[in-house]
Amino acid sequence: MLTKIPLRRRTARFTGVLAALALTAGFAAPAAAEPEPIYIGLGDSYAAGTGGGEYLPNSFPAPTDCRQTVSAYSTQLRGANWGCFGYTTEGVSAVVTGASLDPATAPVLANASVITVTVGGNDIDTGAVAANCVPSTATAGCKAALFNSLAVKLPKLPAKIKAMVALIKQKAPRAKVVLTGYPRLFTVSNFMTADQKAAAKTMNSAADLLNATIAFSALATRTKYVSVTNQFTNHGVGSADPWIVGLQPACQLTVTCAPGTRPLDTFHPTATGYTSGYRAAVAAALAP
Repeated sequence: MLTKIPLRRRTARFTGVLAALALTAGFAAPAAAEPEPIYIGLGDSYAAGTGGGEYLPNSFPAPTDCRQTVSAYSTQLRGANWGCFGYTTEGVSAVVTGASLDPATAPVLANASVITVTVGGNDIDTGAVAANCVPSTATAGCKAALFNSLAVKLPKLPAKIKAMVALIKQKAPRAKVVLTGYPRLFTVSNFMTADQKAAAKTMNSAADLLNATIAFSALATRTKYVSVTNQFTNHGVGSADPWIVGLQPACQLTVTCAPGTRPLDTFHPTATGYTSGYRAAVAAALAP
């Protein structure tokens, strides 16, 4: 005598058989689409892309002209360029705080998957070092600028970076935070005078100290550090193929320049420098 199986049990068994057949045939329920990664580039003029071409309107609300260009490495990597000429660690923190309060940008920041930061040079007044030491390293002005930059301000930078990174991680908890270094500005060559060689070596050494401090700060804050030193080797000012904007003709850092020149581009990467230097180094670091 056959036992009659209740309808509910037969339906459940039939459903289970269909599921098994579907899996056997290679069919499965469509997986939820992964959200597009959100990448934000923060920092100073080196993050903004200054030196890489014509300036663009700011890509985020800022109270000043940020001198952004299409060559910015974040833009080339299809990210949002929130870099700005002249920014310090405190400036970056202000951007993060403001973005977290803005209904238009708060979700972008909160859901960011990668945030890169190039900052620190303005915190230690590297511009003053360049202005005073490029003409001659023997002057009292150069010695005072170096002391202020390396002895007074550089030791304070790790604490500033720590506070900045903590705020970024608070406002963008999903993001991988990456700190980048700076290139050596000069390539010492036999075509330089003795004074030029001295200035180049002094400023390159200062860049190395700054980079070492940023790398240490990345380690202390459990973030990633990306060096660009190797990429720019043999491509500094004074090389046969410079990727750094040098002093422009009839244009010094402290005087008005001829029409068509952009003095604030001086000692920033060229478009090639951003592409073959920064973009290459950051892309390699972010690769799976």
